[in-house]
Amino acid sequence: MTTPSLAEIVGSLHALPSLPTVVMELLQTMGEEDVDIDRLARGIGHDQALAARTLRVANSPFYGMQGRIDTIAEAITVLGFVNVRSLVTTAGIAAAWLGRGGEGFDPRIFWRHSLGAASCAAKLAPFAKLSPETLFLAGLLHDIGRLVLVVTYPTVYADILLRRKQADCLLLDAERAVLGCDHAQIGSELCRHWRIPAPIAAAVERHHQMNPDAPKVPADMADVVHVADVLAHALDLAGDPDALVPPPNAAAWQRLGLGEKQLRAVLEQADKHFNGFANLLG
Repeated sequence: MTTPSLAEIVGSLHALPSLPTVVMELLQTMGEEDVDIDRLARGIGHDQALAARTLRVANSPFYGMQGRIDTIAEAITVLGFVNVRSLVTTAGIAAAWLGRGGEGFDPRIFWRHSLGAASCAAKLAPFAKLSPETLFLAGLLHDIGRLVLVVTYPTVYADILLRRKQADCLLLDAERAVLGCDHAQIGSELCRHWRIPAPIAAAVERHHQMNPDAPKVPADMADVVHVADVLAHALDLAGDPDALVPPPNAAAWQRLGLGEKQLRAVLEQADKHFNGFANLLG
């Protein structure tokens, strides 16, 4: 079997599912203050499947609404634009890929872990003085490169899974052994292909490559996503019987400055947050 190069994998991105137009527009508004909310609400409402998924979660017990929310405009009024943007973006990204898989790959386990990491990242964000919404999206996308491999090179991905089983190693190490690159590099290229904001693409690319200078620099997005990935595995939110908990990078952990009490609070909040969003996957 010929193993594809990173350049060949990147070249296959044009054949992958496109994101809904309204999701692309929402991604471009990340961090912007002057946003035409009414126009975006109408755009979301025109995508009936996307709107239905979003409203299902908005009406879930997680938000504890007294009355029923029937429209996206109502959801924005009650929940706020930032919450609805996160819901719609998550629903749009996941829905485009949920039915895609291959031998040995369970898309629901994949997305549950991705959503778990996103929830952990959002709750860790304040410790780095960063945006919870931006970190949520970075956490959601941190492993998207694996899905690229599953869709474009399923035989290669099956070989990676076999290598992991035979060597009893982390999937990341198996990827590097088989491909000479890893899912973080591939995922960052997909983020750029989708025109996702550059800081998010950079965090996806670097979430396994931490800056070693712990005391000298503040925590960045890659630190948060890395620790969120570890915590999501530790919580086993995906329910993956084959997953191993990767060791946390000491420098990233030190930069976040999490104490035991703070860690317990983050884990509890992330678990609740995850359960609030999990309906988007079904």
